[in-house]
Parts: sequence; C-alpha cells; structure tokens
Amino acid sequence: MPAFPFNAVPDTAFGVIAVRPAQILAEKSMQPVRDLILQEKQKNQPFDMFGVDPSKLESITLIYLPSKTNINPVEIVSVIKSAEIIDRKQARAKFSKLELKQADFKGKQILTTGAIDGDGLCFFDDKTMIASDNTSAVLQIIEQLQSTAGKSWSQRLQTVEQSSVAAASDMRIVRELVIGQQVRALAEKMPFWPVLSSLWDNSDVAFFSLKLDRELSVKLIFEQKENSEQVKQALEGILSLGQNMFAQIQEAARKNPQRVQKDDLEKMKVIESALLAGRVTQKGDQVTLATSLNDNDSTRLLASLVPGIKQAREAARRSTSKNNIKQIMLALHNYHQVHKHFPPAVVLGPDGKTPHSWRVELLPFLDQQALYDSYKMNEPWDSEHNKKIAETLVPVYHNPNSENPKNASYFVVVGKDTPFGTKEGVSFAEMTDGTSNIIAIVEADCDTPWTKPEDISFDGKKLPDFGGYHDGGYHTGYCDGSVHFISSRIDPETLKSLLIFNDGKP
Repeated sequence: MPAFPFNAVPDTAFGVIAVRPAQILAEKSMQPVRDLILQEKQKNQPFDMFGVDPSKLESITLIYLPSKTNINPVEIVSVIKSAEIIDRKQARAKFSKLELKQADFKGKQILTTGAIDGDGLCFFDDKTMIASDNTSAVLQIIEQLQSTAGKSWSQRLQTVEQSSVAAASDMRIVRELVIGQQVRALAEKMPFWPVLSSLWDNSDVAFFSLKLDRELSVKLIFEQKENSEQVKQALEGILSLGQNMFAQIQEAARKNPQRVQKDDLEKMKVIESALLAGRVTQKGDQVTLATSLNDNDSTRLLASLVPGIKQAREAARRSTSKNNIKQIMLALHNYHQVHKHFPPAVVLGPDGKTPHSWRVELLPFLDQQALYDSYKMNEPWDSEHNKKIAETLVPVYHNPNSENPKNASYFVVVGKDTPFGTKEGVSFAEMTDGTSNIIAIVEADCDTPWTKPEDISFDGKKLPDFGGYHDGGYHTGYCDGSVHFISSRIDPETLKSLLIFNDGKP
C-alpha cells in the first residue's frame, strides 16, 4: 500500500489517526457502503473531503498536537493525499467561507485568514494539502516534512503502516494533558475501570490497526517497557469480560426471541465470530489483542452498520438545518435592531413596485454583502441578471436534504396577523402574544427559488403543508430566536395560534 505520510508527524504530537478511503471503498465487503454513497450522490448530497471524492482519496491523516494556548487544549491538522490532482479552487472554497490571504513559508504558499490562530491551508504539492483551523499547526507540519530530524513517530508507526486504518497515541503525554485528566475522571466511573486501569496507567504507546484486505483484521497494540505483563493480563481480562458479557446477551436473546430483530441477530453472529477469534500475544515490549473476520462476515457486519450510518447522517442533517434557522433568526434580530421591525415578506425595489424576497433583503446580515450588492433591486427577481444570482447556493437557505440547491428550504408564513403579513414589517412591540410563542420561520419542501418573492400563505383557517425533509415533523424558528422541531401530529389549533402574533393565546 502507498505509505502514510507519517514523516509529517512532529515528535511533539501525542496522537495520529490515518485512513485509506480509496483502498477501503474498493474492497468487496464495502459494497453496502458504496451503494449508500451512490444514493447520497443521486440526492445531490455532498460526500467529499474538501471537494475530493472519497474513492479518490489515497489517505487522510489527522495529527493531534498539544495546544500552545489555553483556548483549546488540542490542535488538529489534516494531511490529505489525493490519487488525482487536487482542484485547488474547489478545495479552497470548501475549506473556508472567510476571505483567505496568501503568505509564504519555507518556500510553500499558505492560505490564511491572517491570524496565527485562524484557519490555515497549504497545497504542499499537486496531490497533497495540509489544513487546520490553526495556521501555526500547519506551519509545524510543513517544518516537519522539510526536516530530516525528529522522526520518532515514523519509526513507531512502522507497526501499523500497512493498515487500512491506523492510529496511535503517546499515553505518557496524554496522561499529562488536561484532556487526559478529564478522560480518566470519566473512565473511573465505568464499572469495568479496574480492568482498564492497567492499560491507562502502564502503557507508553497505544496503537490501533484495522486492515481490510478481503478479510477484516483488527489489532490493539500496547507498548510498555517495564510492565508489559500487567498490560497482557489486562487485555486478557478485557477479552474474557467481552466473551462473558456477550454470552449473557445471547442467553437473554434466546429467552426472549420476540425482542430480537433480524439485523440484531446478524450482528450477534458476527460479534461472536470476532470474540471467538480473539487472541492476546506478547512479543518483547508489545502486547497485542487481535481478532479477524472472514470476507463474508465482514460484508455482513458492514451491511448491518449501514442503517446506523444513515441515521447518523440524518441526525447531522437535522442539526445542520436547525443551525441554518438559528442563523436566519439571528439575522432577523440584527435586521430588527437596525430597522426596528422584521423585513416584510416582499420587499419593493427603488421604483416602489418591483417585488423582491426577504431572503435577498437579509443577505447583508448573513455575511453575504457581496452577493447582495450584485443583485439588482431595480430589476425583477427573474430578470436575466438576477436569475444568475438565484443559481448561487446560499448554504443557510438550503436544507441538506433538499435535492435542488437553487430552491429555498425556509419560508415565512404570510397572512393576516402573521409576523410577515404586513407591507411595512412587524416589530417586537406588536407581538403581544410574546416572541417565544410566535413562529417566524418554517421548514418546507417547496419548488421555489430562494430569490423568488414567494412564501407560504395562511388564511387563518386551513393550515398549509410544512416539512417534507425529515420524518416526523419539521424545524421552526420562533420570534425570540429559538428553534424547535414540531411534530407532524401537533394539535392544529395550537399550530394556528403559534402562527398568529396577537390572538391572545400564548
């Protein structure tokens, strides 16, 4: 396999995680995951790393450095190697929405916000980039790559250099860090801490290796020069504990088969195979806990994990949508602070009659001043010029489950006594029901370009259709700035009351 860039890891680092996305995805057992990625792409969902397709990513290496400030205890740097030449323009756009300035360091060009503790990106060569939210960390990695000294991590990581996923942690440094102390405090509350404590207290360096090459093999390796026998006993205890706990789970499943789903049975069979194959061995200063799964078991395991991956992706999308509405609500509040009222749903141009959307009006309050300035308010929203603006993706207006990036995903409700139902705009003072009891923004799947001055009408009687992106309900932004997920089974009268700002029903 191509070498991981472990020569980029400084001696001061306390941890490394390296992954080979392209190699892993090419394996036969990864077919369920490839199918999932294809489904995501068909929905126009992003599934890349700084614009690079995962099937073209040779490796991603995360390097963990102790922070030099008290703001964050850890600085993380990504070294990304592509099998193809990186599209620098796309990678730059994906990396940061902020304006980046060019600077030179050790013969390499750095893109940075200008602050040493701000975002930093370096295209080390045509197929390698170094990225971090801390420019000083990027500079450390560049220095390390160009230096011939300080290569202790390269030597240590030879143990796992042929892995599909490799990780290592210098436990001596971790134990001294604040995060190490926090981890220990949490771990001591676990019921099996007495078994784990020997690994925590006695290990010098801990390694993890996962290799997917037809069969799946996993190793935990602990290096300890003085107390390796204690480490071995701890690993044997962990393996025995796992086998005993699983035996109890199996017994409970046999007694109550109606509570066990088919997917759970598949997982249990695979876990049983992995536990039975588990072995603890010792060679010199290193103690290893290893297990493996054959090709069929690997495929079954990954297939059983796909639903969980889908759930995690959906949870992330819900979180993104919620955050989008939070940003919109903050922008509305900032607009109110300037104008003493919310914008009307339809904003008229300089001629007093050409309609434009509140979403366009809000752009300056969403760090989109340049886009706002390029929009021509003296022309219709669908003029030749403004239609080009509509093709620009404004992430805050786009639900991650939306299949059309040009469409709006968030709308205001227009009608008598709604917060956007007047031509002048409604102020907080007029919201007599209390801002925490009035909906301002709703999430809805409508075929409406984000620049189009069209929202959702409400006549006070028949409720319109909201949602369409998430099962069970939809996100809403309230006039006080809070965001809530409303169940699709909400009482209709309650929802009607929330859409009106002065009905006396808080």
